[in-house]
Amino acid sequence: MEQIENVFPDRVISLEHYNQEMMTIELENIRHNFLEIMKQQQGMMFKLRKENGQFIHTLCEGKLLHRMGLIPEQVVGMDLKGLFPTDYAEDKLDYYQRAWQGEENVTYTGELNGIYYLASLSPIRKDGEVVSVIGSCVDITEQKRLEEKLKKRNIKYKIISDSMLDLVALLDKNGEVLYASSSYEKVLGYPSEKFIGNSALESLHSEDICKVKKQISNMIESKTPSQVELRYSHAKGGWVHIEAKISPVFDEQGEIEYFIAVGRDISERKRTEELLRRSEKLSIVGQLASSIAHEIRNPLTSIKGFVQLFRTEVKNPLFIETTLEEIDRIEEVIQEFLDFAQPQISKMEIIDVKMLLSQVLTLFSSQSKLQNIKIVEEYDQNLLTLCGDENQIKQVLLHILQNAVEAMPYGGMIKVQVNKHEANNMKISIVDNGSGISEERLKKIGEPFYSFKEKGTGLGLMISHKIVQEHGGFIEISSEMNKGTAVSVILPIKHSVNSDR
Repeated sequence: MEQIENVFPDRVISLEHYNQEMMTIELENIRHNFLEIMKQQQGMMFKLRKENGQFIHTLCEGKLLHRMGLIPEQVVGMDLKGLFPTDYAEDKLDYYQRAWQGEENVTYTGELNGIYYLASLSPIRKDGEVVSVIGSCVDITEQKRLEEKLKKRNIKYKIISDSMLDLVALLDKNGEVLYASSSYEKVLGYPSEKFIGNSALESLHSEDICKVKKQISNMIESKTPSQVELRYSHAKGGWVHIEAKISPVFDEQGEIEYFIAVGRDISERKRTEELLRRSEKLSIVGQLASSIAHEIRNPLTSIKGFVQLFRTEVKNPLFIETTLEEIDRIEEVIQEFLDFAQPQISKMEIIDVKMLLSQVLTLFSSQSKLQNIKIVEEYDQNLLTLCGDENQIKQVLLHILQNAVEAMPYGGMIKVQVNKHEANNMKISIVDNGSGISEERLKKIGEPFYSFKEKGTGLGLMISHKIVQEHGGFIEISSEMNKGTAVSVILPIKHSVNSDR
């Protein structure tokens, strides 16, 4: 071989030169083809290096570049700040720096001249050192437009949903809340975020859970909407009655994917229905009580007269005295019947609630001290007058406070509170921490002749209900065993006296 090279040295050099030229041509063809491919791609590719602390673009091609309103000549040789507005350049500088420091697949999104894009940067290394950064971009303008359109639609639906007083919720097949409208806070007192991610059964009354589970099970089987009444706990205590319609949402295969629940607060309707029911009972019981009282009173008066005559003739007067005491007790019961049955004329006047409560509490001061009961007063100073019959309201408060004291024979605490209830109502609450009332017995409170007391007639609370109802208000009772009972008298705030009723 050496001999051949010695004989034809010029020819060998020419062959090497030829090979180099061919390689150069081939590389140029590859480069040209690569650039053509880059030009024809829908996205964009670019390359940059760092010179004197600045990132200089050394390559930039692709149809996306032209859609942005630029050409390669405007980009190549330029640094970020020379090419883009300062705030835009500074925003992208951090991504470029991360890739230059060796981080792989640095991604970010951007917008230029109305075109949205997703960019990915990767470092190019030589002998272990980063010598340049290559980047690729894809056009996501259409995706962004769809996202924006969807976002606007969601905002529109959210505004509609949030402006509704109805409760709107989206549930998955397991009953987990995926969305809850802002009306949840208005109706239940909790922010809607509290419900999202939790079971829809979480805040339900224990008695309603099985009923709702059964309804959902039937709905899954029948694939038809279902309507149910249930009770949700309120942030401030008590229960809110909700009437809800639950409808299934189907996927493309016709299988249930979600549930949409739309509920409405029907607490006021329930309260009105209860007042009507109680009013009807009171009317019937009132007529019956009046008739019985009059029928018993006349012969009882005669019996009492004869017993009094015998008092002087009987050797052992103890039996006579006992008989007279029992007759007096019967007369008291008859009077209760008559008080309940006969319409009372209300003397409407401006009542100083603080003074009225002071008078009522004074009557129990001795008894409360003997029983080691502490009484705490909490009054809203802006709500201390209302219009009503002072004696009747006092009678109601005396009865409620007496029950609270009797519920704590071994001591405890009673809170007397006055605050605002909804728009134009005053709420007078008497809260004890006594033994409490079971839920079963709580339902019967206010029923004719139902009493917890051994010698009670059950008329005391019925009369109280009637008085408060005649004043345009109502009584709320809540209780928990071994924790206590809260009785609230809700009365409309009126500061004008019209006439006696």
